Amino acid sequence: MLRRPHDLRVGVFTKELIIDKMIYGVFMGSLCLISFVAVVYGAGSANLGIDCNHGYNDSCESVFRARATVFSVLTFLLLITAWEVKHFSRSLFNMDRTGHTGPFAVFHTIWYNRFLFWAVIAGFSITFPVVYLPTVNTLVFKHMGISWEWGIVCGCVVVYVALVEGWKATKRAFAIGSAKHLKLTTIEGDTAARKDLSTTTEKVPQGSMTTSGTATLDDDTKRGDSIFRRE
Repeated sequence: MLRRPHDLRVGVFTKELIIDKMIYGVFMGSLCLISFVAVVYGAGSANLGIDCNHGYNDSCESVFRARATVFSVLTFLLLITAWEVKHFSRSLFNMDRTGHTGPFAVFHTIWYNRFLFWAVIAGFSITFPVVYLPTVNTLVFKHMGISWEWGIVCGCVVVYVALVEGWKATKRAFAIGSAKHLKLTTIEGDTAARKDLSTTTEKVPQGSMTTSGTATLDDDTKRGDSIFRRE
């Protein structure tokens, strides 16, 4: 609610949204590929197993562990994206500049939308049963429980957040997309608008509210409302 609605002729999928999704998708896909290669070819023996797409056998351990790693990485990155895309260009760590700044501002940002917060937490929680439940993991999802691979998952999450924040910083630095018109927060805009309106109201003599006076206030209301938009 901190920005004006965009042109309805553009539709839901704006140019900026499509570009962002493509870039974030490249980040996710690259990290998933890297995590698979790290497990199979880095720590493993580069053995892709025999007939591992139909069931588990002793030759499929590396592949199954790599699949579980990729599944966890992709799930976590998608959940983190749900928080990152709350704003196209503002940092997740500095999304609300009024009263919530500093290194712990991110906790206010993710807690502000309680429904989204618990939905993301539920997504994180569901990942573990899917990876570790016997039979379900090997027969349904064709992967198996992992151990040290969680280090790769956490590393991918950190790298992904850094990449997304880097892209947002680039948008702010070069005024790309929504970064051209960063909006004031609700409190900042409301305070500034009220102050501007009260100054004009004091200039209008009491009892002299004519048609022209009303027009003056209407014009000032529009001017005060425009404070919500600034470069």
